[in-house]
Amino acid sequence: MQQPSWDIIGNRKWGYLFSLLVIIPGIIALAVNGLNLGVDFTGGTFLDLRLEKDFTTGQVRQVLDAFGLGRSIIQKGAGHDLSIRTRFLSEEERGKVLQALRGKFGEVTVLRADEVGPRIGRELRTIAILGVVIGLLLQVVYISYRFKSVRFAVAADLALLHDILVVLAAFSISRKEVNSSFVAVLLTVVGYSINDTIVLFDRIRENLSLRAREPFDRLVNRSILEALVRSLNTSITTILAIGAVYFFGGPTIRDFAFGLMVGIATGAYSSIFTASPILVDWHLWSQRQRAQPAAEARLPLEEPSPVPAASPSGGAGTTRPQRKHKKRRK
Repeated sequence: MQQPSWDIIGNRKWGYLFSLLVIIPGIIALAVNGLNLGVDFTGGTFLDLRLEKDFTTGQVRQVLDAFGLGRSIIQKGAGHDLSIRTRFLSEEERGKVLQALRGKFGEVTVLRADEVGPRIGRELRTIAILGVVIGLLLQVVYISYRFKSVRFAVAADLALLHDILVVLAAFSISRKEVNSSFVAVLLTVVGYSINDTIVLFDRIRENLSLRAREPFDRLVNRSILEALVRSLNTSITTILAIGAVYFFGGPTIRDFAFGLMVGIATGAYSSIFTASPILVDWHLWSQRQRAQPAAEARLPLEEPSPVPAASPSGGAGTTRPQRKHKKRRK
């Protein structure tokens, strides 16, 4: 049988090492710097305005930069309507911002001004974490039922945790703002990653029924190579499309596109270099655990050394090699 040209499973330790080289610095960055939480998680101010003159979001952002609010979410509505979502502003700060906008665009009418305190931000954060945890648990139940084995489910969820940690690390190191769209990024990454992993696991299950006698690690490596081109093509084309949004889209959607690109790239990586190797290592460990008691049961019992027969004179006699004497007689 011709061996596959790429022994991905045989070199799976390098995949583990690369993941650690990405995740460990990310965890350190999370512990030291944390995440750059946006308005949705820390609380802030929402302003719906109507300007007298025509404007662009870039011009409004230039005005807000003078107050350190350049990363605010700015949306242009119908006509001269403007929505600004920024950090929490006091009455004095809000008045200064409105005055600066009036100096740039003429009369400014405040249609709505709402304040969201940090308490609601904490609730949103709790709901986001709870939603991700419940999603992971439900996936364990479904994948275990679908593949008739909890190993597939646990391996897939560990790959998902890998992807989430990589995305968190990327946002922490780059200091990208974490807002409500970040929750959508995580959920999209979870869905994309689990889809890629399930496609690969389904190929492994098909090969298990066709090649039952092939060693499991070789079978998994074969399955990876069979699904590799499909996985790479899907990931690359998706990243190219989102990359166009990142470079040519507005500032408000750039962080969202960045998270999607990182999540899709690490989702394709983890399906091949994390989920499948974990499945193989668990299978090999289980085989060793089953083989050890069986090997101990097959060990021959230690037989006692033969006791020499007593001679008629009371001394210890020796057994005579009768067969050898018979051969000499012949």
